[in-house]
Amino acid sequence: MNIIVVGASGRVGRACVRRLEAQGRHVIACARHLDGIEASELVTPVAFDMAAPLNAMITVFKDAQADAIIFTAGSRGADVIHVDALGAIKTMEAAKGAGIKRYVLLGALFAAELERWDEPEVKRAIDQLPDYYPAKYFADDHLMHSGLDYTIVEPGALVEEARTGAVNVDGRQTGPIAIEDVAAMLVDSLGQLGSVGRVYQIIQGDTPIAQALQ
Repeated sequence: MNIIVVGASGRVGRACVRRLEAQGRHVIACARHLDGIEASELVTPVAFDMAAPLNAMITVFKDAQADAIIFTAGSRGADVIHVDALGAIKTMEAAKGAGIKRYVLLGALFAAELERWDEPEVKRAIDQLPDYYPAKYFADDHLMHSGLDYTIVEPGALVEEARTGAVNVDGRQTGPIAIEDVAAMLVDSLGQLGSVGRVYQIIQGDTPIAQALQ
């Protein structure tokens, strides 16, 4: 199984690449800067610019002969329009152009639920990232209406702590979550048919990831 990881040089992207490689899957590790992406028998680094024309993205995806895409790219506030919103949307359209049906998106907690943005706890999170959240909302919304077999994973605050293998998916709270657990949700959703068409809101918790995905 060939998997494209867009944003493979980022914190979540690198964790996804490691997990996919450990599972014996071939990874096409796409990133603008390939520093830190180690090529191996199972990992092929590919230069990928989120500002590239759509047709160029389609060519990269076709050449990869991939079965699925995991999108983890983010501008970290530097260019939310052209990376987090439009860049993500272009990769969705490129997936369709390349005939790739399965698409897994790294979102942001509660970004897809516009009706909840005025809730006090949600609003506090959004107020800290006032430009990022609208960008993620538009990316989420486009994916949900794209016709792709999508899964969206919306984590709380990312922390560099040891993986627990468990999450909370009740969607009623904000909180932190280990980057490795986020990567596990993204990668392992590929093997769960029941995850197609689902949005998972995750923070640290006690539910094993395999169970949470079901």
